[in-house]
Amino acid sequence: MNSAQFFVEPALAMLTVGLLMVMARWASAPLRALPRGVLLGHDFGLLVPVAVVDTPAEVSRARAALRRQGIRSTWAMAMTPLHIDAAGNILSRPRQRRHVLVFGADAARAARALATPPGGLSSQT
Repeated sequence: MNSAQFFVEPALAMLTVGLLMVMARWASAPLRALPRGVLLGHDFGLLVPVAVVDTPAEVSRARAALRRQGIRSTWAMAMTPLHIDAAGNILSRPRQRRHVLVFGADAARAARALATPPGGLSSQT
């Protein structure tokens, strides 16, 4: 074994590992950065939330009220945050809720339709 082979082979191995690390980093990078101020999971595109409810039955009632007014709607899961006061006491724990979503152009009409439907669902954003 000559001295050139003693230095070249480990250098090639380290170069290969470094190249693999760079490629793995590039492959795992997000496709696009989120715009400033957009929270992950809260970007609904053209849709806007007009109500946040707790149960699937409330989602069904809200969507039925919107359908009666000719407003198309859908829903998505919403996670409420953990609220802690200044002393460190937990005020409310996170829980899964549901957003009722409509197109932005229909948001005002949807809020009015949900203001007093049967079942008492109130509009929240």
